[in-house]
Amino acid sequence: MLRRFGGLRMFGIHEQKLLKIPGRKSLNDICKLPLLEASPPEQVINVWLNHHQQVIQYYGRVISVAAYDAMRPRLSKSPFFIVPVFRDKGLFNAVTNFNDDLVGVLPLGEYQKKGDHANIHMTVQFFTELAVSKKLVLIRCELHDKHFSRQDCLFVTHMLIKYYTLPHLYEQYVESFNHRPNAFDYHAYLRQIKDEAGKDNIAIQDKKHEAAPRDAGGLFGGGVALPSKAVSDAILRTAHKGPSTTGTDSASTN
Repeated sequence: MLRRFGGLRMFGIHEQKLLKIPGRKSLNDICKLPLLEASPPEQVINVWLNHHQQVIQYYGRVISVAAYDAMRPRLSKSPFFIVPVFRDKGLFNAVTNFNDDLVGVLPLGEYQKKGDHANIHMTVQFFTELAVSKKLVLIRCELHDKHFSRQDCLFVTHMLIKYYTLPHLYEQYVESFNHRPNAFDYHAYLRQIKDEAGKDNIAIQDKKHEAAPRDAGGLFGGGVALPSKAVSDAILRTAHKGPSTTGTDSASTN
């Protein structure tokens, strides 16, 4: 049994479906933890990154314990954020919500339409099992379906790490988004993210009153609405974890 979100619908594994369903896992569910514990940090990094380069459903990162220690209290204090996801001729906003060691990601438009029935389509999980012995925190971004691409996985993970780690970005954008909505300048943020993504072909108008994402409750600050606590709890509610799944998609990891 896989541990899953309350809003995450399980599906059978068959043609044109991805291999596994995202959800909270322990590191031992994914790989042979004793082998990692017995390996030097450099080898742990290489094994983790190389494995995640081979599977299109995943993206892997490794950060230092110091970086994670900077991020963790900010993720807890400001659990919501949005990350624009770019396409060839436009973009859509993805909502991110941190819960314990897991970030759930879904399109803002889906949340606006479905509320607490919205599905999680991507997860980003932080694994701290090697924090003491190796001074490393392993990260896995995992796709649920084809709403997001592997490139989206990479970009969302990178933006979350950057905006929750660097103090000036956290204070200007993430903290204001969560706690000072009237100070959150959505268009300034969008222009900065556009530059991060290298999307020079997409124009961002410098008008805070331009049409921006709405939900049924109206505008949130610069135009983005946070899910209510009840809705976010429903979306991110986890079931009791069952036994680890059997089988692997490589010799030592899955």
